[in-house]
Amino acid sequence: MSSQQFDHGVHFFKVILQKSIQEGKLKVPQSFVMKHWQGITNPITLRLPNMTQWEVLWEKTCDYDVCFCKGWKEFANYLSLSDSQFVVFKYQENSHFNVIVFDKCGLEITYPLRETSEKCEDVDESDYSLEIIEDPSSSRRKRPKSPSSSSKIYKKVKIISKEQKECKHEKSKVLAHARFYNSKHMDNGSSCDNILKRSRILHEKVKNEFSCEKDFFICVIHKTYIERDLLVIPRDFSKIHLHRMEGRNATIFVDQNRTWNVDLKLTRNDQFTLSGGWNKFRHHNNVKYGDVCVFILNKIKGTVSFQVVIFSLEKEITTPYFE
Repeated sequence: MSSQQFDHGVHFFKVILQKSIQEGKLKVPQSFVMKHWQGITNPITLRLPNMTQWEVLWEKTCDYDVCFCKGWKEFANYLSLSDSQFVVFKYQENSHFNVIVFDKCGLEITYPLRETSEKCEDVDESDYSLEIIEDPSSSRRKRPKSPSSSSKIYKKVKIISKEQKECKHEKSKVLAHARFYNSKHMDNGSSCDNILKRSRILHEKVKNEFSCEKDFFICVIHKTYIERDLLVIPRDFSKIHLHRMEGRNATIFVDQNRTWNVDLKLTRNDQFTLSGGWNKFRHHNNVKYGDVCVFILNKIKGTVSFQVVIFSLEKEITTPYFE
């Protein structure tokens, strides 16, 4: 039985050879090209578990010979790939691949930290930087800069090599493209800041006004929950109500007439997510970026389900909730 029956997407793997890094090219298996390459356009997007995305161009030398080329060497350098490492590519759709990397011992690597203002000062750390390991309702705090920390940053800049600068520049371009891509897809031409502001107001209103006899958590729909088939459950809620429930199936629904099966998964950061069905639910119920959802827990004899109450940011404009 194929893994495709359980997970939407097709996988292939490559064992990394030093030659592919030095030449800046990685050949895609011919069997994958024959069956699945039709419709894939330039450039492709490689997405890592740490939420970074890289654009890589590919070239085709004959019918079934396809290689990743421009951008591949920078991607490999970012991950510090070396000979005999094992890389798994999962094709999603729209020329997007999810990528996971294993070391020579067969253990998944620890991925580099994403860009922050300390390491890449020309990129705003608020851009495309949702931390899925945090409670979506928590607020961000800016740490004041001390003179000592500023001098440390200055010293780091001084000793950066030419290769590191080039790599840093390439990563900045990728992040800039992500910001441009996201800005193009905002509903009704609204700015990102405007949507975030309205979403925070709606979240506060739901938090203050919504009540239920059952246990529930409130979730703001961030870009990550639109772009990926997952939704993060707040730690405080999962610690109390989902203890030892990892790996099980759950059901989500707006009303009992239509339900969706999802997986309860525990991340490496000990945080529960709903995946493997969240995207279908979201599409069917028209859940959009900036909306606020309440997940009401129903837990009976080891089974878990959530009734979802959707507060639409779009509808809030014309017909305000709780008024």
